Amino acid sequence: MTILITGGTGFVGAATVDHLVSSGEEVVVLAAHPAEPGWLPAGIEVTIGDVRDGDGLRALMSAHRFSAVIHAAAITAGPDMERAHPERIVSVNVGGTAAVLRAAAEAGCPRVVIASSASVYPLAKGDDARFRADVDPPAPAALYGLTKKMAEDVAIRLGAVYGIATPTLRIAGVYGPYERDTGVREILSAQAQVMAEAQAGRPTRLSRPGFAGWLYSRDAAAGLAALAAAKLDQPAPIFDLGGPEVFSVEAFCAAIAPAFPGWSHGIDPAAPTVRYQIPADRPGSDFARLKAATGFTPRFGLKEAAADYLAWTRRP
Repeated sequence: MTILITGGTGFVGAATVDHLVSSGEEVVVLAAHPAEPGWLPAGIEVTIGDVRDGDGLRALMSAHRFSAVIHAAAITAGPDMERAHPERIVSVNVGGTAAVLRAAAEAGCPRVVIASSASVYPLAKGDDARFRADVDPPAPAALYGLTKKMAEDVAIRLGAVYGIATPTLRIAGVYGPYERDTGVREILSAQAQVMAEAQAGRPTRLSRPGFAGWLYSRDAAAGLAALAAAKLDQPAPIFDLGGPEVFSVEAFCAAIAPAFPGWSHGIDPAAPTVRYQIPADRPGSDFARLKAATGFTPRFGLKEAAADYLAWTRRP
C-alpha cells in the first residue's frame, strides 16, 4: 500500500509514519511544518502545505496512487488557543477534513481514515464503563472536541456523497514517542511534562493522581494503520481506542522514577507543576469493536509503555 498521512510530522502522525514504514508500507507525508532532521525515517517524501488547500491536496494526490489517507492533521487546542484563534481551529479541523475528503474522491482514493478523539465524549459519565461509540452519546466540552465531532459528521456525509470509506477512530488521551511542542498542540500530555521534569531533575507535583485510559502513541499509530488496511463493512462504524489499562499519572511517575535517582514526585493541589489537558479523571475507551473489525488490540500497558518511552527518550 501507499498511504498519505496528513499531519505526518506531528505527534500521532509521526508515530504512524514510523509504524507503517517499519511494517514495510510506502508512506507520503503532508504537513504544515517540516520535521527536525532524523525525526522521520529516512527517505520519506514530505510535502509542506496547508490541509485546507484543495488545489495543493489534489496535486499531491494526483501524483500518487494512494491506497488510503490517514487524516491526522488537526489543531489540538486548549483554552488559551481556543480564546485566541477560534476561526483557525474550526477551519483546520473541520474545513481541512472536507478538503481532504474531496481531494481523495477526485483522485480515486477509496479510503480516508479519520483520526478523531475521545474529547467528543463528556468529561465524565455515571459509571466506570469504557466509552463506546454505540452506547455513549457525544457531548464535547470544548472547541477541540466540538470540531472533532463536526469533522466526523463531515467525513461520514462526504464519504456517502463521494462513495469512499471513512472509518473513524476516536483516540483516547495519547502519550509517548514523537510528542513535542509544534505550536498546534497547546498542552502536552501529562506524561511528556513529567518526563521533561524528570530528565531536568526538577521535582514534579501533580494536582491529582490523574486516572484515565491513557493510550500509548505506538498503539494509536497501530490502530490507525489497522483501519487503513482492514476489510470493513460499508459504511464502516465509528471505532474507539484507549489503552489496555486505566492508570494514573502518579503511577507513571512511580514507573519511571528508578531511572532518575534523586528525582521526586508527589501530589500538591496548591502548587502543581504539571498541567492536565482535561480537568477531571475519565474512564478508558473501549476497543472491542476495533478488535472485532481488524484484529488489533493495544499492547502497551503502563509497564511496557514506561520502559519503551524511557528507551525512546535516550535514543541518539
